[in-house]
Amino acid sequence: MSILNSLLGLDDTSLGEKDLAFDMLKDSKFGVTSLSTAAVETVNPELRSLLRCQLDNAVKEHFQLSDILIKKGWYPAFDTPQDQLKKEEQMSQNMNSEQ
Repeated sequence: MSILNSLLGLDDTSLGEKDLAFDMLKDSKFGVTSLSTAAVETVNPELRSLLRCQLDNAVKEHFQLSDILIKKGWYPAFDTPQDQLKKEEQMSQNMNSEQ
């Protein structure tokens, strides 16, 4: 079973809803970071204002997406670090047993 087969959906481990949601969250973080960098480095006041509005919208959307992942139980934002490590260990053991 190769990574390419997984990405193309040629096996039973194709990307699921959770994988896509985390990819969207990663892209959202990148967008917020990029917009904030552009806004603070821009000297034109009109462009700075436009970028700030875009940044505000991007942050709101990021929070909405994060809330969805938390409600679905996919993003353990409120777990203790010990609980997060236990869950990661269990997931890795499950992945090893499936191979």
